[in-house]
Amino acid sequence: MGTAIRDKHLKIDQRKIDRAKQILGLKTETETIEKALDIVIKKSAALAGRERVVKRILIRREKMKAIPGDVTDWIREAREERDKRYEF
Repeated sequence: MGTAIRDKHLKIDQRKIDRAKQILGLKTETETIEKALDIVIKKSAALAGRERVVKRILIRREKMKAIPGDVTDWIREAREERDKRYEF
């Protein structure tokens, strides 16, 4: 995606810009707005990725049979095995 820089005239709450600039540790308002937009775009992409993963998990869960017995015991045993494997 190429960069398309354009002049914009926006009415934005100055307190929000100042606060964001302080939080992000940036010097200019332009840097601050650019960084804030980058953060929003990355967060949106991350959420979309998580949604795809959750959908795949739910589809697999529907296909699986119910686990017999006490599920908490099964989860505890799986966690213990994971901890042993990865030395937690």
